[in-house]
Amino acid sequence: MSPLLLTVIQAVLVLGLAPLTVGLVRWFKARLQGRQGAVPWLPYVALATMLRREMVISESTSWVFRLVPFVVCATGVFLVLILPLVSTGSALSAYSHFMLVAGVLALGSVFLVLGGLDSASAFGGMGSSREMTIASLVEPAVFAVFAAFAVASGHATIDGMVQTGGAALLVTPALLFSLIALVLIALAENARYPVDNPATHLELTMVHEAMVLEYSGPYLAMVEYASALRLTVFLLLLANFTVPTSFLFHPSAWQTGATAAVLVGTFLKLLLGSFLLALLETSIVKMRFYRMQEYLSLAFVIALAGLLLTLFL
Repeated sequence: MSPLLLTVIQAVLVLGLAPLTVGLVRWFKARLQGRQGAVPWLPYVALATMLRREMVISESTSWVFRLVPFVVCATGVFLVLILPLVSTGSALSAYSHFMLVAGVLALGSVFLVLGGLDSASAFGGMGSSREMTIASLVEPAVFAVFAAFAVASGHATIDGMVQTGGAALLVTPALLFSLIALVLIALAENARYPVDNPATHLELTMVHEAMVLEYSGPYLAMVEYASALRLTVFLLLLANFTVPTSFLFHPSAWQTGATAAVLVGTFLKLLLGSFLLALLETSIVKMRFYRMQEYLSLAFVIALAGLLLTLFL
């Protein structure tokens, strides 16, 4: 199979399943809390509804406010195209250098902050301030985690790191620290418990929702879809760092049975990841914002420990 075809298959699969991932998390949380919950495919209906609605934009906004949804959505699509989520060795795998990936993640966060500030609302400014605080503490941990995997695998690209699969955790057990840190980072990057509550509009707790509160219609749909893409990317990336590479496509191996197994495996990874995330969010409470530096400092210390142990042991 050609690398270009692998890229197309991965893009279609991940872009199509992203809203379902959000729906599965909500459905699992409802079931774990004793509620019936909405159907998992409701996010598709919600996005379609938002696309048909009229946008209400404040007169105080500039072109920055209108640019933000496109940039945020583009960063999510770019990550889907370059990262080894369904396949390794895709046409754009050379661009999955961990420095570039960290920069793209930060770019999306920065533009969300600009959108929150440009609306000139009290909520937008508050959420933007909180988001920049979290981002400044998350970035060092991101670099430390990917640097540890780069040392263990001998590759600077995430595609090369993932090709070692779960075997890297057996050969270099210190990477377990990096994997734990990556879980903590994923929760912070996706505004999930204990960092943020994605289902609230209470000013004392919200971070992400405060920045997008002024968006509506198609712009809000793009921002929400970008959030679903980022969550799906992190769930698949965590799974691919853990499981063997036989659960991924590779250009040198093309068989109908293997392809079906990989496609089913991708869905099962999202299903399991959504359940574990829902279980975690049902079992813990949101942390106070003023204790956020403790949480993110812990993530950095664990990531740094994984990097140092990988280097010296």
